[in-house]
Amino acid sequence: MNSREDLLMQIWRDYYDEILDVNLDRGTFESLIDPNAKNARKGFIEIEIMLMSQKMVHPDDRTVFGQFFDKKVILEGMKNGTFVRKLNFRMHRGDGKYFWVKVKGIMPSKGNEEENKYFVCFRILDNASDEDMSYRKLLSVSLMHEKEISSQLKGLFEKFASEMKSPLNDIVGLADIAQNTVSDTAKTIERLKLINEKTAEINNLMEEMLAESQKKNEEVALRDDESFCELVAKTGKNMRSGADDAENDRSGDEEDQVSEVERTLQKIGVGATPSTADPEDFDFTGKKLLIVPDSELGGEIMLELLTERGAVATTICSGKEAVRDFIIKPPHTYDLVLVDIGVEDLDGYSVAHCIRLSCKEDAGTIPIFALSTKGVAESIVNTRENGVNMIFSKPVDYGMLFLKMHEAMG
Repeated sequence: MNSREDLLMQIWRDYYDEILDVNLDRGTFESLIDPNAKNARKGFIEIEIMLMSQKMVHPDDRTVFGQFFDKKVILEGMKNGTFVRKLNFRMHRGDGKYFWVKVKGIMPSKGNEEENKYFVCFRILDNASDEDMSYRKLLSVSLMHEKEISSQLKGLFEKFASEMKSPLNDIVGLADIAQNTVSDTAKTIERLKLINEKTAEINNLMEEMLAESQKKNEEVALRDDESFCELVAKTGKNMRSGADDAENDRSGDEEDQVSEVERTLQKIGVGATPSTADPEDFDFTGKKLLIVPDSELGGEIMLELLTERGAVATTICSGKEAVRDFIIKPPHTYDLVLVDIGVEDLDGYSVAHCIRLSCKEDAGTIPIFALSTKGVAESIVNTRENGVNMIFSKPVDYGMLFLKMHEAMG
């Protein structure tokens, strides 16, 4: 090493209690604290870490301690641009108590022919830092518990909403069919309209439940900030101003993200305002459609709604069979594909993706519309990646759906 590197290494030795030079390719290590000593520590890193983990590391910290030295994790982090990793863990003191140790892992840059090196630096924290770290650990465990509970509640609400939207969609479709096929009986029509109104009420209720779930998550995030204030008071460190700056930056980022979501929704044809178009206004005479529903009833409803308007529709309740049908049929057999994201054997995104990748003449141009039980905003990435032109949330606004279909098929 040159004099500059010698000086740097000496500074490291003055600051850290132990420095290990780990060779990831050979799986060996040696101590750099006093490498010229007669009994300088060296050996195989995997065995060393296993022994330290079992004999000295706190049981709650053993998993993250082992991952810190996992070769695959280290190299994967380096590929992603992570060259410095940090960890705080507790080590047994010998009298039944534990003290906190700060460890930093550094992956230096290397040439093509050089071996993969990993420098690991240990520093024992003083009493004040140790107390602070213990307090942070308690806060972290508490907050993780709260977030887990909140996440479970959110998952429950979302599952309920997702499972309910398909039958709700069927109700809307059946009511729409009935309104146009029964005899002109005012009482029957009025009752069917009430079905639509009640369906909308149930859907609004589910949306409120999801909003309440989101609110609970925000409350947990707020408690994060309150815990931070407690931590500042406990340790006597005045870091609030920096946290406020970070919060302002985060708020600006969130606004940018919301704007981007709105722009993307507009691009894929999804708007927040319901359509005022009447499904009866559209005529699909001569248009050939491939329908891939998530249930037989859903397929029957969509088939009847479209055939009433003159369309020639083929219904296939299997994603794989729908893709096969599209591929083996001559080009331009269909003018549009309408697929449900919830198709079981091959989900709607995969159906769209397979159609786009096929070598058919019209594979890249045929409009592909999708129906989803989830929020449309959550589906933006999958919509882009798999070639879906437009996606509609259930219960379906048939006026909007038919309007967009009419525009797509000319």
